[in-house]
Amino acid sequence: MKLLPHAAIAGALAASLVGCTYSGPPAEAGSPPPASPSPSHPAPLAGPQWLEGRFQSQAAVTRGVATIRVTDTGAVLELKEFSTAPGVDLRIMLSPGTLSPGANGEAGLTSATLIDLAPLSDQPSQRIDMDIKMWSALPAPVRSVVIYNYADRTAHGTANLTPGHP
Repeated sequence: MKLLPHAAIAGALAASLVGCTYSGPPAEAGSPPPASPSPSHPAPLAGPQWLEGRFQSQAAVTRGVATIRVTDTGAVLELKEFSTAPGVDLRIMLSPGTLSPGANGEAGLTSATLIDLAPLSDQPSQRIDMDIKMWSALPAPVRSVVIYNYADRTAHGTANLTPGHP
């Protein structure tokens, strides 16, 4: 395992995130302006929140469902029925952006911000627990889960998250 390049990438990612804020995707013509800017930390929840999305393939065929269940004590990310092509250093990332068609018609993330959550296991299901401190430290809102290959700097696939039901 190559720790030095991984540490350098993590350091560069952390340095690039210092002072960054996310204001959301650009407003489309005719759409109403947002009510208020998003907070830097998720607001306390009145009850559990459930986010889910199906993976869309990008650099590799990627399938499965990502769900995040947020409670007053933190959040749990689960990948279910998941598969993607093998990679040298596949990571699970969270992003405030979503996978959308760009000006050139190709799908891409609406935000360059990627938060490295954990390495991807080779299992069809994976669970990552985040305590409230970790979850609250993430830039709000989390809108997608990205499977990112550090070795070739590509996204294998992205799951746009929408409110769901358990």
